[in-house]
Amino acid sequence: MKRRTFLSSAAVAPAALAAPTIARAQAQHNWKLVTSVPRGLPGPGVSAQRWADRITQISEGAINVQVFGAGELVAPFATQEAVESGTAEVYHGSGTWFSGRDIAHAFFTAAPFGLTYDEMHAWMYFGGGQELLDEFTNDRGLKIFIGGGSGVQTAGWFKREITSLADLQGLNFRAAGLYGEVLRKLGVNPTSIPPGDIFAALQAGTLDGAEWVGPSNDLAFGLQNVAGYMYAPTPVEVYGGIEFGIGMEVWEALTDSQRLMVETITEAEANKSYADTFHANLAAFERLRSNPDLTIGEFPDDVWNGIETACAEVIEEVKETSAFHRRFVDAYYDYVRQATGYKQFYDTGFMVRRQNFFM
Repeated sequence: MKRRTFLSSAAVAPAALAAPTIARAQAQHNWKLVTSVPRGLPGPGVSAQRWADRITQISEGAINVQVFGAGELVAPFATQEAVESGTAEVYHGSGTWFSGRDIAHAFFTAAPFGLTYDEMHAWMYFGGGQELLDEFTNDRGLKIFIGGGSGVQTAGWFKREITSLADLQGLNFRAAGLYGEVLRKLGVNPTSIPPGDIFAALQAGTLDGAEWVGPSNDLAFGLQNVAGYMYAPTPVEVYGGIEFGIGMEVWEALTDSQRLMVETITEAEANKSYADTFHANLAAFERLRSNPDLTIGEFPDDVWNGIETACAEVIEEVKETSAFHRRFVDAYYDYVRQATGYKQFYDTGFMVRRQNFFM
């Protein structure tokens, strides 16, 4: 009798132990994704929807993601806080746009003379970047993954020609994060406004200039119709990254396999979104270059000299914020220096030779 009782209990035990795992696997997860850009916007808007669709499809509906564009559920720059408060489960936006809460967040998007797209992904995936991002944001209840970058962006669109550093004095210019802080030191009045408001502000004269992304995104916004001077490259928006931030409780409610699925889809999207933007930029840049009413150029040398000095000052100021910031920024620029030395030998020489080949 006792043996039979023992066997019955033993037979039930594995099922009982497995019950929580089975319950988690069978749970339905309905996620609201709030993005800081207009829904369906070429580039980042399309990327957010593609990520949501793939999560929903590959999970066979176990994780159902609904996308809300900028302003549809929360204000464009309130998306990160919406996830922290539980209003939404996921946000999609640039760390630069949330840098008012902590300027260091902008380093995962755009840093002065920082990591390019391929370098950034190498650092995040293999060089310790993800671990630093986790340390920076996990305590705020966030699990954040990079979601791709635009690559080196346009430095800015201006209504009048920039011939010297003096021409920047007093300009009202749309720029966020570290780029805004660099320009402030050069006498510019930087302002951070949502992407969807840039065109109207330039058209109304509220802004004298603005930075957005690069050829395809700028063309989609019609910036060439309200600003006649385009300067590139940018000294700061080098990676031009965007991220997906998931509420920590939401993340931990997933099974191990579901977390792996989300992470894998996010890595795939990070690469696909960059490829999408790069491909679109090729045709868009040709269209802009053929516009007779548009002047395209590079900042003059004295502006670049001023930018270099201002960048060094901003970097040091961020490092002085805390011991973590110093450790984080030092780790970031250690990787920048390694990548610069490597590319100087391999990439730079090749690009010069390739250009000569086609001339």
